[in-house]
Amino acid sequence: MNHRAKLFAGSETSTGSKRISRIAGLIVAMLALTGGAPCGEAAEGPDEELIFIVAADMRNFAADGTWSKNFSGACEAVKKVGAGSFMVSPGDLDVDPPSAVRDMISTVLGEEYPWYPILGNHDPESPSTMKYLRAYSEGVPNVVNRGPKGCEATTYSFEWGNAHFVVLNQYYDGVNDWGIEGDVVPELLEWLEADLAANSKDRVFVLGHEPLIVMPDMDNGRIRHQGDSLDEHPENMLQFLKLLKKYEVVAYICGHTHNTSYANINGVWQLDAGHARGLEEASYADQMYAAISSALENGRAHGVGEANSLKQLYRDDAYHIDRWFKYLGMTGQPVVQTMAQFYNEYGDDPDARDRFYEKQIKGRGQTPSTFLRVVVGAADVTVDFYRDDSHGGPYSLRETIVLD
Repeated sequence: MNHRAKLFAGSETSTGSKRISRIAGLIVAMLALTGGAPCGEAAEGPDEELIFIVAADMRNFAADGTWSKNFSGACEAVKKVGAGSFMVSPGDLDVDPPSAVRDMISTVLGEEYPWYPILGNHDPESPSTMKYLRAYSEGVPNVVNRGPKGCEATTYSFEWGNAHFVVLNQYYDGVNDWGIEGDVVPELLEWLEADLAANSKDRVFVLGHEPLIVMPDMDNGRIRHQGDSLDEHPENMLQFLKLLKKYEVVAYICGHTHNTSYANINGVWQLDAGHARGLEEASYADQMYAAISSALENGRAHGVGEANSLKQLYRDDAYHIDRWFKYLGMTGQPVVQTMAQFYNEYGDDPDARDRFYEKQIKGRGQTPSTFLRVVVGAADVTVDFYRDDSHGGPYSLRETIVLD
């Protein structure tokens, strides 16, 4: 299979003709959700389009549906452009409660809308999340093959229409499914090759959390997790890449970096879905104000002056305070004086919150919240990249690529 990228302008107008051709596939998906075809069954025939969504790394930003600048905003945007047949999420779903991502999807896209979660590096850190994801993954639809011993619940393959999907738990260490370090160990590679060799579908997608090689964000060029993704274990990564190429996998879909990118790596397409959490980070200004307030209140309760309370706060958490100052553009002044200045301004000036937030966005270099809409047609595979404005604003189509 020859995979070549054709770039289209990132606008609805430039992709209008292709969207018209997708109506048949969208109707099928709508029927699946409204009773025309049983939801969870592979309703698409071999010549019909399959549409699916990729959204990753929601974490606690899925828990509060009242705040428009989180995962709920991504779900609403998905609903607006067409949710297709199902959603896959390449990792970092650790949230309190563990069901929050599924609950948000159910609220916005419907209780019967299929969702395929994939383990990320933060998920094994939470026993409750692991327990939930194991149980949930055992009930996902259309599974055709379960993972190797010790990883049966969180590694599996499923099929939809004429496409084969492989979900990998890259935190499987060959024995347990909850290792902390991401890798594709030999036991997982052996299982993957057997699964791919047995596949009879025309299109194959492999999904995991960590990228083969870290790529810069497609908008601001930021790089994260370089050297501690799958490239941390280059021999296993290379064998993994060779398998993907050998079995003509259409794309390897991942997350982990919070950056969105696409790249052809030695003949294999890598799609990094970035994050779909709305605002990438909570407001550092809010966190700093709360920390200073707590320190001052505790000091007053123990008869400690404000200056000494601020000095103690800095001694206790110099790393985070220096980082906050950097992101807020408040470096180059005495620390205690700067903390007091920030505290007074943030507490007294109604406009200060927005000003400091804008500084944080610029200083942090946050990446836009993103989801991918993948259309698997008879002739090619189209990937639409939808992103917000980094401020939790509306999503728009930024770019379209076609893999043929």
